[in-house]
Amino acid sequence: MKLISALLILLFSIPAFAKKPIRVVDIGVMGLASHDLFQWNSETRENDENGRFDLSTIFDYANGTRINQGGNPKNASNAAVYSITQNLVSFYVGKKTTLLMSRQVTEEQAHIIARQKTLEFFMGMVKESYQRFTNKRFPNYALSLSVNDNEQGVMRALHDILPGTINVNRNLTQEQLTVTDFSLAMTQLSPTEMLQTVKFFDGEYDEEYLHVVIPSFPEPTIINLKEIDHTFIAEQTDYNLDNMLRELHFYGRLPLFGNLVDFTSFGYHLENLFAKGMCNKYADGSPNTWNTIAIDCY
Repeated sequence: MKLISALLILLFSIPAFAKKPIRVVDIGVMGLASHDLFQWNSETRENDENGRFDLSTIFDYANGTRINQGGNPKNASNAAVYSITQNLVSFYVGKKTTLLMSRQVTEEQAHIIARQKTLEFFMGMVKESYQRFTNKRFPNYALSLSVNDNEQGVMRALHDILPGTINVNRNLTQEQLTVTDFSLAMTQLSPTEMLQTVKFFDGEYDEEYLHVVIPSFPEPTIINLKEIDHTFIAEQTDYNLDNMLRELHFYGRLPLFGNLVDFTSFGYHLENLFAKGMCNKYADGSPNTWNTIAIDCY
Protein backbone atom coordinates (compact mmCIF):
# COMPACT_ATOMS: atom_id res chain seq x y z
CA MET A 1 0.00 0.00 0.00
CA LYS A 2 2.84 2.38 0.87
CA LEU A 3 4.51 1.56 -2.46
CA ILE A 4 1.30 2.33 -4.38
CA SER A 5 0.91 5.63 -2.52
CA ALA A 6 4.50 6.57 -3.31
CA LEU A 7 4.01 5.73 -6.99
CA LEU A 8 0.82 7.82 -7.13
CA ILE A 9 2.60 10.78 -5.57
CA LEU A 10 5.42 10.37 -8.10
CA LEU A 11 2.97 10.10 -10.98
CA PHE A 12 1.05 13.25 -10.10
CA SER A 13 4.26 15.20 -9.48
CA ILE A 14 5.70 14.44 -12.93
CA PRO A 15 4.22 17.52 -14.68
CA ALA A 16 5.93 19.77 -12.15
CA PHE A 17 9.33 18.26 -12.90
CA ALA A 18 8.97 17.33 -16.56
CA LYS A 19 11.43 19.04 -18.86
CA LYS A 20 9.94 21.41 -21.39
CA PRO A 21 11.27 21.41 -24.95
CA ILE A 22 13.79 24.09 -25.83
CA ARG A 23 12.82 26.25 -28.78
CA VAL A 24 14.58 28.39 -31.38
CA VAL A 25 13.31 31.51 -29.56
CA ASP A 26 15.22 30.36 -26.47
CA ILE A 27 18.43 30.08 -28.51
CA GLY A 28 17.97 33.69 -29.60
CA VAL A 29 17.06 35.02 -26.17
CA MET A 30 19.87 33.24 -24.31
CA GLY A 31 22.34 34.20 -27.03
CA LEU A 32 21.46 37.88 -26.80
CA ALA A 33 21.50 37.66 -22.99
CA SER A 34 25.07 36.36 -23.11
CA HIS A 35 26.07 39.23 -25.41
CA ASP A 36 24.57 41.69 -22.93
CA LEU A 37 26.62 40.21 -20.08
CA PHE A 38 29.88 39.28 -21.84
CA GLN A 39 32.12 40.69 -24.55
CA TRP A 40 35.35 38.73 -24.38
CA ASN A 41 38.45 40.71 -25.38
CA SER A 42 40.99 38.13 -26.53
CA GLU A 43 43.85 40.66 -26.38
CA THR A 44 43.33 41.91 -22.82
CA ARG A 45 41.71 38.59 -21.77
CA GLU A 46 39.00 40.52 -19.99
CA ASN A 47 35.26 41.02 -20.29
CA ASP A 48 34.47 44.33 -21.99
CA GLU A 49 30.76 44.18 -21.09
CA ASN A 50 29.40 45.26 -17.71
CA GLY A 51 27.79 41.99 -16.58
CA ARG A 52 24.33 43.51 -16.11
CA PHE A 53 21.11 43.29 -18.05
CA ASP A 54 20.74 46.75 -19.58
CA LEU A 55 20.81 45.92 -23.31
CA SER A 56 24.05 47.87 -23.63
CA THR A 57 24.96 45.45 -26.42
CA ILE A 58 22.23 47.19 -28.46
CA PHE A 59 21.98 50.72 -27.08
CA ASP A 60 25.55 51.61 -26.08
CA TYR A 61 27.60 49.90 -28.79
CA ALA A 62 29.47 52.48 -30.93
CA ASN A 63 28.09 55.23 -28.65
CA GLY A 64 24.53 54.37 -29.60
CA THR A 65 24.95 55.02 -33.33
CA ARG A 66 23.93 51.50 -34.34
CA ILE A 67 20.69 51.03 -32.42
CA ASN A 68 18.58 50.55 -35.55
CA GLN A 69 21.06 47.94 -36.79
CA GLY A 70 20.91 46.04 -33.49
CA GLY A 71 24.08 47.44 -31.92
CA ASN A 72 26.99 45.01 -31.73
CA PRO A 73 27.41 43.10 -35.04
CA LYS A 74 27.56 39.93 -32.90
CA ASN A 75 23.81 40.37 -32.48
CA ALA A 76 23.48 39.48 -36.15
CA SER A 77 25.67 36.37 -35.90
CA ASN A 78 22.79 33.97 -36.46
CA ALA A 79 19.12 34.12 -37.39
CA ALA A 80 17.77 33.35 -33.91
CA VAL A 81 19.72 36.10 -32.12
CA TYR A 82 19.15 38.51 -35.01
CA SER A 83 15.39 37.95 -34.89
CA ILE A 84 15.18 38.62 -31.14
CA THR A 85 17.39 41.70 -31.51
CA GLN A 86 15.28 43.15 -34.29
CA ASN A 87 12.07 42.48 -32.35
CA LEU A 88 13.50 44.46 -29.44
CA VAL A 89 14.62 47.30 -31.71
CA SER A 90 11.12 47.47 -33.22
CA PHE A 91 9.60 47.48 -29.73
CA TYR A 92 11.90 50.33 -28.68
CA VAL A 93 11.22 52.40 -31.80
CA GLY A 94 7.47 51.93 -31.36
CA LYS A 95 7.56 53.00 -27.71
CA LYS A 96 9.77 55.99 -28.41
CA THR A 97 7.67 57.13 -31.37
CA THR A 98 4.47 56.94 -29.31
CA LEU A 99 6.04 59.00 -26.53
CA LEU A 100 7.27 61.66 -28.94
CA MET A 101 3.87 61.89 -30.61
CA SER A 102 2.37 62.75 -27.23
CA ARG A 103 4.49 65.95 -27.25
CA GLN A 104 4.85 65.61 -23.48
CA VAL A 105 8.48 64.45 -23.34
CA THR A 106 11.79 65.44 -24.86
CA GLU A 107 13.77 63.25 -27.23
CA GLU A 108 16.09 62.19 -24.38
CA GLN A 109 13.21 61.44 -22.03
CA ALA A 110 11.52 59.37 -24.71
CA HIS A 111 14.73 57.40 -25.24
CA ILE A 112 15.17 56.70 -21.52
CA ILE A 113 11.59 55.52 -20.99
CA ALA A 114 11.55 53.45 -24.20
CA ARG A 115 14.86 51.76 -23.32
CA GLN A 116 13.61 50.92 -19.82
CA LYS A 117 10.41 49.44 -21.24
CA THR A 118 12.40 47.47 -23.82
CA LEU A 119 14.62 45.97 -21.12
CA GLU A 120 11.54 45.11 -19.07
CA PHE A 121 10.07 43.38 -22.15
CA PHE A 122 13.34 41.51 -22.75
CA MET A 123 13.58 40.36 -19.13
CA GLY A 124 10.21 38.67 -19.51
CA MET A 125 11.69 36.71 -22.42
CA VAL A 126 14.84 35.89 -20.47
CA LYS A 127 12.92 34.45 -17.53
CA GLU A 128 10.88 32.14 -19.76
CA SER A 129 13.86 30.94 -21.79
CA TYR A 130 16.04 30.43 -18.70
CA GLN A 131 13.36 28.22 -17.17
CA ARG A 132 13.11 26.08 -20.32
CA PHE A 133 16.91 25.86 -20.59
CA THR A 134 17.41 24.79 -16.98
CA ASN A 135 14.06 23.29 -15.89
CA LYS A 136 14.38 25.52 -12.82
CA ARG A 137 12.74 28.77 -11.80
CA PHE A 138 14.53 32.02 -12.57
CA PRO A 139 16.52 33.27 -9.53
CA ASN A 140 14.48 35.53 -7.24
CA TYR A 141 17.57 37.28 -5.89
CA ALA A 142 20.30 39.49 -7.33
CA LEU A 143 24.05 39.56 -6.74
CA SER A 144 26.20 42.69 -6.94
CA LEU A 145 29.45 40.92 -7.80
CA SER A 146 31.17 41.08 -11.17
CA VAL A 147 30.55 38.26 -13.59
CA ASN A 148 33.49 35.87 -13.92
CA ASP A 149 35.11 33.55 -16.44
CA ASN A 150 33.63 30.40 -14.90
CA GLU A 151 30.20 31.80 -15.70
CA GLN A 152 31.18 32.62 -19.25
CA GLY A 153 32.67 29.14 -19.55
CA VAL A 154 29.34 27.58 -18.59
CA MET A 155 27.52 29.62 -21.22
CA ARG A 156 30.05 28.38 -23.77
CA ALA A 157 29.51 24.75 -22.78
CA LEU A 158 25.80 25.27 -23.41
CA HIS A 159 26.67 25.66 -27.10
CA ASP A 160 25.84 21.95 -27.01
CA ILE A 161 22.20 22.98 -27.51
CA LEU A 162 22.81 25.11 -30.63
CA PRO A 163 21.04 23.67 -33.67
CA GLY A 164 23.05 23.35 -36.85
CA THR A 165 19.93 23.83 -38.96
CA ILE A 166 16.40 25.08 -38.43
CA ASN A 167 13.33 24.73 -40.61
CA VAL A 168 12.03 27.82 -42.40
CA ASN A 169 9.03 28.30 -44.64
CA ARG A 170 9.90 30.14 -47.82
CA ASN A 171 7.97 30.36 -51.08
CA LEU A 172 5.28 27.96 -49.82
CA THR A 173 7.87 25.25 -49.15
CA GLN A 174 9.79 24.19 -46.07
CA GLU A 175 13.55 24.55 -46.29
CA GLN A 176 16.46 24.00 -43.94
CA LEU A 177 18.45 27.07 -42.95
CA THR A 178 22.06 26.43 -41.94
CA VAL A 179 22.49 28.52 -38.80
CA THR A 180 26.24 29.00 -39.29
CA ASP A 181 25.86 30.35 -42.85
CA PHE A 182 26.84 34.02 -42.52
CA SER A 183 24.93 34.93 -45.67
CA LEU A 184 21.73 33.82 -43.90
CA ALA A 185 22.52 35.23 -40.46
CA MET A 186 20.26 38.27 -40.90
CA THR A 187 17.19 36.18 -41.67
CA GLN A 188 14.11 37.41 -39.80
CA LEU A 189 12.36 34.30 -38.52
CA SER A 190 8.58 34.15 -38.20
CA PRO A 191 6.82 33.40 -34.88
CA THR A 192 6.10 29.85 -36.07
CA GLU A 193 9.74 29.31 -37.01
CA MET A 194 10.90 30.70 -33.65
CA LEU A 195 8.62 28.33 -31.73
CA GLN A 196 9.96 25.14 -33.30
CA THR A 197 11.85 22.86 -30.94
CA VAL A 198 15.55 22.03 -31.12
CA LYS A 199 17.41 18.84 -30.21
CA PHE A 200 17.90 18.60 -26.44
CA PHE A 201 21.29 18.51 -24.69
CA ASP A 202 23.28 15.48 -25.88
CA GLY A 203 26.90 16.38 -25.11
CA GLU A 204 27.75 17.02 -28.76
CA TYR A 205 28.25 20.10 -30.91
CA ASP A 206 26.31 19.90 -34.14
CA GLU A 207 28.57 19.25 -37.10
CA GLU A 208 27.98 22.70 -38.60
CA TYR A 209 29.82 24.36 -35.68
CA LEU A 210 32.99 22.37 -36.24
CA HIS A 211 33.77 24.14 -39.51
CA VAL A 212 32.21 27.60 -39.50
CA VAL A 213 33.22 29.66 -42.55
CA ILE A 214 33.98 33.32 -41.72
CA PRO A 215 34.18 35.64 -44.75
CA SER A 216 37.62 37.27 -44.88
CA PHE A 217 40.16 38.49 -47.44
CA PRO A 218 41.86 37.02 -49.38
CA GLU A 219 40.60 33.62 -48.19
CA PRO A 220 37.73 32.77 -45.86
CA THR A 221 38.62 31.68 -42.32
CA ILE A 222 37.32 28.36 -41.02
CA ILE A 223 36.85 28.05 -37.26
CA ASN A 224 35.87 25.20 -34.98
CA LEU A 225 33.60 26.55 -32.23
CA LYS A 226 34.18 23.51 -30.04
CA GLU A 227 37.96 23.99 -30.16
CA ILE A 228 37.59 27.70 -29.35
CA ASP A 229 35.35 26.94 -26.38
CA HIS A 230 37.65 24.13 -25.23
CA THR A 231 40.63 26.49 -25.20
CA PHE A 232 38.78 29.25 -23.36
CA ILE A 233 37.45 26.89 -20.70
CA ALA A 234 40.85 25.22 -20.23
CA GLU A 235 42.70 28.52 -19.89
CA GLN A 236 40.18 30.72 -18.08
CA THR A 237 38.08 28.45 -15.87
CA ASP A 238 38.24 25.62 -13.37
CA TYR A 239 36.54 23.23 -15.78
CA ASN A 240 37.15 21.02 -18.79
CA LEU A 241 34.78 21.16 -21.76
CA ASP A 242 34.84 17.42 -22.41
CA ASN A 243 33.77 16.71 -18.83
CA MET A 244 31.07 19.38 -19.00
CA LEU A 245 29.69 17.90 -22.21
CA ARG A 246 29.69 14.46 -20.61
CA GLU A 247 27.56 15.81 -17.78
CA LEU A 248 25.19 17.48 -20.26
CA HIS A 249 24.90 14.17 -22.11
CA PHE A 250 23.77 12.37 -18.96
CA TYR A 251 21.45 15.25 -18.04
CA GLY A 252 19.89 15.13 -21.48
CA ARG A 253 19.17 11.41 -21.16
CA LEU A 254 16.95 11.97 -18.12
CA PRO A 255 13.50 12.05 -19.75
CA LEU A 256 11.61 13.83 -16.98
CA PHE A 257 13.41 14.69 -13.79
CA GLY A 258 16.19 17.00 -12.71
CA ASN A 259 17.29 20.51 -13.54
CA LEU A 260 20.50 21.61 -15.18
CA VAL A 261 21.53 23.90 -12.32
CA ASP A 262 21.52 21.21 -9.63
CA PHE A 263 22.26 18.14 -11.77
CA THR A 264 25.59 19.35 -13.15
CA SER A 265 28.73 20.29 -11.21
CA PHE A 266 28.87 23.66 -12.98
CA GLY A 267 25.19 24.64 -13.24
CA TYR A 268 25.23 26.88 -10.17
CA HIS A 269 27.46 29.29 -12.08
CA LEU A 270 24.62 29.77 -14.56
CA GLU A 271 22.20 30.70 -11.78
CA ASN A 272 24.75 33.10 -10.27
CA LEU A 273 25.35 34.67 -13.67
CA PHE A 274 21.70 35.55 -14.20
CA ALA A 275 21.34 36.69 -10.57
CA LYS A 276 24.23 39.11 -11.21
CA GLY A 277 22.68 40.24 -14.49
CA MET A 278 19.49 41.16 -12.60
CA CYS A 279 21.30 43.50 -10.19
CA ASN A 280 20.07 47.11 -10.31
CA LYS A 281 23.57 48.44 -9.67
CA TYR A 282 26.84 47.81 -11.43
CA ALA A 283 29.89 46.15 -9.85
CA ASP A 284 31.37 49.57 -9.05
CA GLY A 285 28.23 50.51 -7.09
CA SER A 286 26.75 52.92 -9.63
CA PRO A 287 23.02 52.46 -10.35
CA ASN A 288 21.75 50.48 -13.31
CA THR A 289 19.01 52.96 -14.17
CA TRP A 290 17.74 50.83 -17.06
CA ASN A 291 16.69 48.00 -14.77
CA THR A 292 13.37 49.02 -13.22
CA ILE A 293 12.70 45.66 -11.53
CA ALA A 294 12.51 46.16 -7.78
CA ILE A 295 14.71 43.43 -6.32
CA ASP A 296 17.30 43.64 -3.55
CA CYS A 297 20.87 43.26 -4.79
CA TYR A 298 23.43 41.81 -2.36
